[in-house]
Amino acid sequence: MKTILSLAFAQDQYNFDEEVEFFGEIYRVIQYSTNFDVELTEKLIKKYDGQCDVICITGIPQKIKFKKGFFLHPDTYRLKTAAKYTPIVDGQIVKDVYIPYALRLFYLKNPQFFNKKKIGFYSAALQIGFVEPIAEITSDIVMADPFFLLKLPFNLHSAKSLEKFLKALSPVLKAMKVQKKFVPDFDDDSIFKNRALIEFLGCDILVGNEANINFLNLSHLKGRTLIIDIVSNQLEEKLKEAGLKEALICLPQLSIYPKMNYSILEGIIQIKKGEGNFVKQDDIIKLVEEFKLSPEIKTFHEDKEEVTKFSFVIHPLSTNHLFKHPYLRFIKKYSKPLEKITEEIMSFPPGFYYGKIEGIVSEKNGKKVEGLIYTVTETPKKLMEAEPDSIYRKILKLCDKAQDAGSKIMGLGAYTKIVGDAGVTIDRLSPIPVTTGNSLSAASTLWAAKLAVEKLGFVQKKGSMFKGTVMVVGATGSIGAVSAKILALTWEKIIIVAPRAYKLMELREEILKINPKAKVEVSTDADNFTGECDLIITTTSGQGKTVLDIMKVKAGCVICDVSRPFDIKEEEAIRRPDVLVIASGEVTLPGKVDMNIDIGLEGNIVYACLAETALLAMDGKFESFTLSRNINYEKVIEIDRMANEHGVRLSQIMGHNGFITDAEFDLCREHAVSAMKKTK
Repeated sequence: MKTILSLAFAQDQYNFDEEVEFFGEIYRVIQYSTNFDVELTEKLIKKYDGQCDVICITGIPQKIKFKKGFFLHPDTYRLKTAAKYTPIVDGQIVKDVYIPYALRLFYLKNPQFFNKKKIGFYSAALQIGFVEPIAEITSDIVMADPFFLLKLPFNLHSAKSLEKFLKALSPVLKAMKVQKKFVPDFDDDSIFKNRALIEFLGCDILVGNEANINFLNLSHLKGRTLIIDIVSNQLEEKLKEAGLKEALICLPQLSIYPKMNYSILEGIIQIKKGEGNFVKQDDIIKLVEEFKLSPEIKTFHEDKEEVTKFSFVIHPLSTNHLFKHPYLRFIKKYSKPLEKITEEIMSFPPGFYYGKIEGIVSEKNGKKVEGLIYTVTETPKKLMEAEPDSIYRKILKLCDKAQDAGSKIMGLGAYTKIVGDAGVTIDRLSPIPVTTGNSLSAASTLWAAKLAVEKLGFVQKKGSMFKGTVMVVGATGSIGAVSAKILALTWEKIIIVAPRAYKLMELREEILKINPKAKVEVSTDADNFTGECDLIITTTSGQGKTVLDIMKVKAGCVICDVSRPFDIKEEEAIRRPDVLVIASGEVTLPGKVDMNIDIGLEGNIVYACLAETALLAMDGKFESFTLSRNINYEKVIEIDRMANEHGVRLSQIMGHNGFITDAEFDLCREHAVSAMKKTK
């Protein structure tokens, strides 16, 4: 059995002796906490030298590399050279490779975490591995090294100034002992005495490592966000007591060994490589891949009574909607001749705050959520005619306002999510995550379609499979494509329709990868197949243009119209009483929902894309969940699960004029049966 001696230099009373399995081998791990005592640490090294396979030290100052040379504290050198027979590791090579990778990985998935944030380092010198990746993300950096190391009343703001500072003061730093008593307080009592501390504590995110955080009085961390290399069980309790809000932990606790740290990881590799072979960067890369290491956000403190805010952008869906604006309501009676000029004029003002949705409460966790609704004033026509950059600018200003109002995520409604690259640029530049809401829009569309088909009762089912034909018009769009992929799993035959044939052929191949047995037809003209379809989903950006001839549609068919404005106009639907035209599945939010605004729906019913944004807030999942014109169908399944858990439900099925009653279902069924008899 191999033996690892772990010396926790920056911890106190966290000692253990236990056996654990790594890579199929049993290791004995002996840990002593030495509480910044260099002499005690050195004695333990000499005691176990030659008696164990590797000595792992954590919490000692690490080597700081410059372009020309390096700085190494004498105490670190003393401890790392204290053994004659057993190799000593401190985890530095693991940190050098893994921490920049972990931060970049997190940033690419969650760019808003850093966007427009000021980052404060307790001591950039003592966590040098964080500096370069964070400096690549943002230049708004405060390094409190002068205060942390020497109690000097100024900060540094770049890697270059840090290097100059360390070089100039290296003789002083080398003479200083690594002891807890030399570290200044970062508490509120000191803030009035030191401008440097005022600037540091004004940062949005603080960055430290376990060793220097253990030095400190942590009272200043209440309600804050921290980036840290690792969190032991002992430190986790301290952070909870301090009231820390959340931490980005580069190396989370591993299921194989919750007490794992960077030094022990390096020690395991050192043992596997054998005596005389040094650990190299390639070994760390293999380790990261084998353990599937990745950072995590951990919430430490959440106020149960706190209301979590989300935001959502809407716009008028027609020229008629323009006259719902408070300043235009008084002329609504005379609006018809004024529609064109009003549409033109109203495309110029900036977006503004419209109102709020209150009383949303998750059924899963009881979290209270509030929606801040913003609007731009362009109609669909004006949004599609405008230069995308001009719309981006309007929406980004609203994102800034939303963040200032405490919102954690922004949703894009209707045509605001179609403009340009479908939310990608807005998300990249926004200070908070952005979602189009199209995952839940797709899911709720399928909820409504399934329920309507079952209520009419014309399509037989075998298990979960409908023995009929479904068509998706606008199949290569974001909602259309993912709807087609899911419907191909539950319908005997699917027809996909869109203007571009090559995109349809690509989509067909994607569907067949998901369900190789699916019967898939493609067409650029919906009317080629309308006569054989039992269900038609229309999800286009046609702005009210005709997408199919309703007179050719099969009697008893359900048409689920996702588009806004509707693809199927009300006057067209009236011509076919034997065909059921429904709106996409709008939903209700959980709780006693109170809306002080008119979003064009009845009661507490909201658009599914808005509900997705609310769901993400309820779940604490503040991320860009749905973006671009490609929706991952696995995301649709995930949001479907979240909706069930938190209590977002399909409202009554709606048509052009509100709820569709059971009597209207019965009437449509009678007309369809009559029409079917005539065609026999």
